[in-house]
Amino acid sequence: MGVQIGGLIGLYGGAVFGILGWWFGRRMAKKQRGLDELHEHIWQKARSISWFFTLAAIYVLFSLVAFGIELRAAMVLGVIMIVHMASWGITGVILSINMNMTELLKPSRVKFGISIVAVSLIVFTILSIITSNWLFLIASIPPNTIGLISALTPERSVED
Repeated sequence: MGVQIGGLIGLYGGAVFGILGWWFGRRMAKKQRGLDELHEHIWQKARSISWFFTLAAIYVLFSLVAFGIELRAAMVLGVIMIVHMASWGITGVILSINMNMTELLKPSRVKFGISIVAVSLIVFTILSIITSNWLFLIASIPPNTIGLISALTPERSVED
């Protein structure tokens, strides 16, 4: 197996762009006095919640191995990393929106939206692994979008 130049560029380029984005974002937030105790609390809470999603992903991957599906180490580590980083970011955004809104998001709507995202990702990932066709993951974009919109929009109050 030869060296895959595109994979190396994506691996290290993604890390460099991620670190630069984090650094510039913190710099801008510091200028606008956004790095306060609330910010630290939100992102610490998001990080701890994301470990529950990571644990669920590990159980799903172990279950796939138990059912006889052959998984490669790079694919498993990639899925775990994506689940952890995505759940950390999405949870942080939800908590930030909820802490900074005048009207709070209803927990039932947030749980419903997150469950739509989680179920669609799990179903389409399993379909992709079983069929060896990664295009099934593209089909998970509409339900994920619906789930995120449902989770992040407050319920409209009915005014008579």
